[in-house]
Amino acid sequence: MDRYTRMTIKTLYDNTPVKAEFSVPETEMPTDARVVIVGGGIAGTSIAYHFAKHGWDGVYLLEQNQLSSGTTWHSAGQVGQLRSSAAQTKVNKASTELYERLLAETGHDPGWLNCGGLQLATSDERMHQLRRTASMAQVFEVETHLVSPDQCREYWPMLNIGDVKGGVYISGDGRVLPGECTIALAKGALQGGVKILEGVAVEQLLFDELKNSIRRFKGVVTNRGTITAEWVVLACNMWMRQLGNTAGVDIPVYPCEHHYVITRPIDGVTRDCPCTRDPDAGLYFRALDDGSLKLGAFKKRSKPWQIGDRVPNDFSFGLLDPDWPDFAEPFAAHMHRLKGIGREDVVKFINGPEAFTPDNNFILGQPFCTDGLFVAGGWNSAGIACAGGAGKYAVEWIEAGGMTLDLGAVDIRRFVPFQNGRKYLQERVSEVLGLHYQMAWPGRQMETARDVRSSALYEVHRQNNACFGEVLGWERPLFYAPHGIPPKIDYSFVRQNWHDWVSSEVKACRDNVAILDQSTFAKFIVRGSDALELLQQLCGANVDQPVGRAIYTGMFNSNGKYESDLTVVRVAKDEFYVVTATGQQAKDHDWIVRHIANKNVTAVDVTDHFNVLSVMGPKSGEVLAKIFPELAEQSAFGTVRELRFQQSVLRAIRVSYVGEPGWELHVKREHALPLYEELADAGAEFDIRLAGNYAISAMRIEMGFRAFGHELSSDETPLEAGLGWTIDWEKDFLGKRALLAQKNEGAAKRLVCFSLWDPNVMLWGSEPIYWNDNVVGYTTSACFSPTLGKSIAMGYVKSPTGRQITAMELSTAVFEIEQIGKRYLADASFRAPIRGQHAER
Repeated sequence: MDRYTRMTIKTLYDNTPVKAEFSVPETEMPTDARVVIVGGGIAGTSIAYHFAKHGWDGVYLLEQNQLSSGTTWHSAGQVGQLRSSAAQTKVNKASTELYERLLAETGHDPGWLNCGGLQLATSDERMHQLRRTASMAQVFEVETHLVSPDQCREYWPMLNIGDVKGGVYISGDGRVLPGECTIALAKGALQGGVKILEGVAVEQLLFDELKNSIRRFKGVVTNRGTITAEWVVLACNMWMRQLGNTAGVDIPVYPCEHHYVITRPIDGVTRDCPCTRDPDAGLYFRALDDGSLKLGAFKKRSKPWQIGDRVPNDFSFGLLDPDWPDFAEPFAAHMHRLKGIGREDVVKFINGPEAFTPDNNFILGQPFCTDGLFVAGGWNSAGIACAGGAGKYAVEWIEAGGMTLDLGAVDIRRFVPFQNGRKYLQERVSEVLGLHYQMAWPGRQMETARDVRSSALYEVHRQNNACFGEVLGWERPLFYAPHGIPPKIDYSFVRQNWHDWVSSEVKACRDNVAILDQSTFAKFIVRGSDALELLQQLCGANVDQPVGRAIYTGMFNSNGKYESDLTVVRVAKDEFYVVTATGQQAKDHDWIVRHIANKNVTAVDVTDHFNVLSVMGPKSGEVLAKIFPELAEQSAFGTVRELRFQQSVLRAIRVSYVGEPGWELHVKREHALPLYEELADAGAEFDIRLAGNYAISAMRIEMGFRAFGHELSSDETPLEAGLGWTIDWEKDFLGKRALLAQKNEGAAKRLVCFSLWDPNVMLWGSEPIYWNDNVVGYTTSACFSPTLGKSIAMGYVKSPTGRQITAMELSTAVFEIEQIGKRYLADASFRAPIRGQHAER
C-alpha cells in the first residue's frame, strides 16, 4: 500500500500524520502450504498472528487486494469487553489484552487507547437492563460501575442529561485504529514466519468427497495459481458466503449498510472521552485523536446491500453513497444528545457495508461435514472487538481438534441450509444490525424472516390463539392467549403479560392432561452393521438395549465434556432412532457422521419427516387408551411401542420432559393433524388442552431437567451436571478417561437448584449467584414456578473454599440471587424443587 493511500485511510480516523510506513515483503507464490488463510482484514491477520505464536510453519495469508481494504478499514474501532455469555466475554477480553501489547511486541502502534466505555439509559427498563449487565459483569470479571446522570456528564461535558436515568461505565474498554491494528497483527505474524501475499484472489476451494459425505478440503485455486494445503481458513467476511457457495458450503453472512459521520474537531472533546452508546436512541459516539467525533447508529431496521449473491472482488477501500435521508433520524438524536453539534460540523459521511449473520453472533468453526476447512467471520459490526480474541480461540480449536471453551453460540453448525438463502438473509440482516442496541428482553423473538418451518399443527395453534416463537426457522407455540386477546408478548424484566396463561397450561398438565407439540426435535436414523459400535463409542450410556427400548444419554468429547444430550431408541438390531434438541440438528448430525470413518453406518436426518405430539399428565393414559389400547397398561420408563396409525407406523416413546406420566408420539408429518384431532376428541371429557413451549420450559426447570445450551455445553461434564447416573462405566466411550479422572478427583463445580424466598421476584436466567456474599456462578435457567408459586433456577456454583461441594454445605450456607441490582435469599439443593412430587424421568 502506498504512503498516500495509507495517509488517506488514517486521516479518515484522526487527521494525524502517518506514524509508520508499511509494505508487505515480496513473497514467492507457493504451490503447497500447511495453512492458507483467505482474507487480510482484522480477523485474517489475527489468525495468522496466533498461528505464528503457536509455532506453526507453512502458513500463508492471501489478500485479494490490500491488507484491511475490505470492511476492516472503515470499522468504528471500538473495543467493548462485555458480551452476553462468559465465553464471548473471554473472547473480547482476549482482544483487549492483545491490542494492548501489540506496540511493544511488534513495534507498530495499533492505536490502542484504554479510554473506557459508557452506556446510557433514558428509560427505567433500560436502567434495569444496565443493572443486570453490571451484575453479570462481576461474574465475568469485567470491571463496571453504575453511574449517575451527573457522572455521565463528567465524561462528556457537552452531554445532554435531561432525559438520562443513569449509565454503566466499563473501565477496561477502549478503541484502536482498525487499519493500523491490522498492520500490527500482520507484522507480528510476519515476525513469526507467516508469509503474506496481497493481490491474490481465491477463486475456488479444492476438496475431495470422502465416504459418508465428509468433504476433505485440500487447497485453493487463485488468480495466480493453485495452492494445496492441510487447512484452508476463510476469514474474508462478506466474501465468505460466495466462496463457500462455489464448494457447496453454507456460510450464512450477508452485507448490510452501516452509517456513521465524522465531524470537525469540537471544543471540549478529548481523545480520552469514553466510547459511548445511547442504546435507547440507537446511537454510538466516540472521540478521535484530534478532538473530532465519530457519530454512528444502529437503527431498528437497516438496508441490506442490494448486491445479489456476489460482492465484487475489487471492492477495495470502497464505500457506498452517503444516505442522509436514512441517517436523518439518528443524526437528529445525536444533536439532542450532544449539545452544540450540527450538520455543519460534519466533514465525512461513511456508508460502509459489513457482514451480518442471522442471529447477531459471529461465525467460527468447521462447517457441516467438512474436514480441513475453518471459517471466521460475520462480525455483525463488532469485528474489531471480537477478532483479536477469536483468532486466538480459532487457532486453539484447530490445534486441539475442538473448541477449548464453550463457543457453541458462534459455532457455524448452529445453522441449517435454508439460512444461507439470499432472500432469507436479506430480510433477516435488516433486523440484526439494530439488535446491537435493542433491549435484551427475556425471551425476545426475531421479527423478520419468519414462517419458514412449522409442524403440521400450525393452523391448529393459530386457531387456538398461539403466540409463536422462532428457533432455527421453526414456528413454535410459546403460549396460548385467551380468545379476544392479541397473542403477543409485552416484554419486561419483571412479570410479563403471559404469566397467568402459562400457569394455567402448567396446571392443566400437572393436574389433568395436555398435548405438547414437540415436533421441532431434531431426529436421525442411524443404521448399519456397525451402528451399535458407533453409538457405543459416542454415548456415555449403554445403548445396547433390547429392541423397543429408549435410553437417555450424553455424547462427550475427549475431555469428557458435552457435545450433546439425546434419546436413543433401538428400533432394530442394526437401527437406532436418535432424538435431540432442536438447535442441535446440524451439529449432532455432523458429530455422528464425523466419527463414522470406515464403519458400515449411515446417519440420515429425518427431522422434517416426523412430527411429535406428546400427551402428558395424570390422565394421559386414559386418553391414549381410547385410541391405542396397547398404551393402557402400565409401562416402564423408556418403553417404546410401534403402533399402527392411518396405515403407517407410529412410534410411542415412554419419556417425559415435563415430569408427568405420558408418551411422546412420533408420527409421519402427514398424519400428525389427524392424530391431533383424534387425541382432542378422546380427551374432550378430560378437558384436554394444548400447552406451549413456555409451559414445557417451566415444568422442565421445576423438575431440574437439564437443557443443552443452558445447563449442558462443551464447558460441562456429566459429573458436574449431576448426571453421572447416565454413564455406564463398564464400557468404553469417548471421554471416559477424562471422566474417570474427574470422578476420582471430584468435580470442582456442581449444578445446583434454587428456590427464591420472595414470591414476587421474577428470575429469567443469567443472574449472579452469591454464596455467603461471594459471587460463585450465575443462573443457567430460571422461571416462575406455577406449581410452587415462586421463582426457581438452576446454576453452576464453585465453593468459595475451593473444595468439593456437599449437600450439607448447600443446606447451611446463605445463598442469594441478584436481580436488577438487588439480592434475594434462596434455598439451594442438588435435588429439583418438586422432584419428590413428580418423579418422571
